[in-house]
Amino acid sequence: MFLSQYVDEFYYEQIIDNYPMEYLLGLDEKKFISVYNLLQLRGFYYIEDIILMYLEIFNMDANVVNDKLDFLKQELGDNYIAIMGNNMILFNKIIE
Repeated sequence: MFLSQYVDEFYYEQIIDNYPMEYLLGLDEKKFISVYNLLQLRGFYYIEDIILMYLEIFNMDANVVNDKLDFLKQELGDNYIAIMGNNMILFNKIIE
């Protein structure tokens, strides 16, 4: 499974435990990579945590994720990445 290329072994095991295998096998690798690259470009330093807790974001269109991150940046300020890291529930706003 391609996810093992993007997270270490501990995170990979946790993902396998947290998500149904059918869901994991149905992930779109191109969408995953697009969102992963977007988060890296924006400077998210805790991408493995996002994958573990909010894998659904990585199955979304990267343009939609980008727009929602822009909205969150406006709402939270320039320090939005750190704020979101300290309050991961804010990632629900991307999924909504």
